[in-house]
Amino acid sequence: MNNYISFETIDFAKKLKGYNMLFNYRMSNLCVKAEPTALMPVTVFVAGTEYNLEEVANILKPDDFSFDVYPKNQNNLQDIISGIFDVHPEFKMELKTDKAENEGGADTQHVFYTMPPVDKDRRKLLNETTKTFHKECKVNLDITYAELQARLVEPYTQMSPQDVDEARKGFKKVYDKAREECDKMLQLKLNEIEEGYQRYLTEYNDRYAEPETDDHEMEVSEDPEIDALFK
Repeated sequence: MNNYISFETIDFAKKLKGYNMLFNYRMSNLCVKAEPTALMPVTVFVAGTEYNLEEVANILKPDDFSFDVYPKNQNNLQDIISGIFDVHPEFKMELKTDKAENEGGADTQHVFYTMPPVDKDRRKLLNETTKTFHKECKVNLDITYAELQARLVEPYTQMSPQDVDEARKGFKKVYDKAREECDKMLQLKLNEIEEGYQRYLTEYNDRYAEPETDDHEMEVSEDPEIDALFK
């Protein structure tokens, strides 16, 4: 394979990978689980200066569906809350107090975030948005592939039929792999959304299940005075 085709192959693969990475990043911000990448867009303004969230806070993930955000400076707590709200207003926020380790020390506060439940409406929205992002990703992959083929028409005239065939197969392999990865990411996200919905249904049913009726409470009274009220 000549140097020109090698360069084009590397550049083509890099572009397709970029579109898939963007697709994956956009899906990570459709929060079903607590994805650390979902906090990457968060910036915090402190005294007029913009910081990335990790510069002003320590972030822990106690489970798959929540974040603990500890300010490095307690004075920045409200700024951190505002920064996260601007990007993810759907997060459920709870302010927690941490008792001082030493007697006489000052208590501190941190913020506990949980991911919103995937109810029926949110499930529909997440599915539709994910499929829209997927469609946009595949369109970008297709356009980039078409542009490459058009650009190679003239260079192919300077190559042997065998080299042209080899180059075309190589580009097609890169293209097919990128589309396969795109489709795989779509299915993984749809599965995650469905799992979130089933989790919501389980929790909802457990929370609102009717308590079993005590048979003793259903016994008919034989008190004549009470019976007289209904005559």
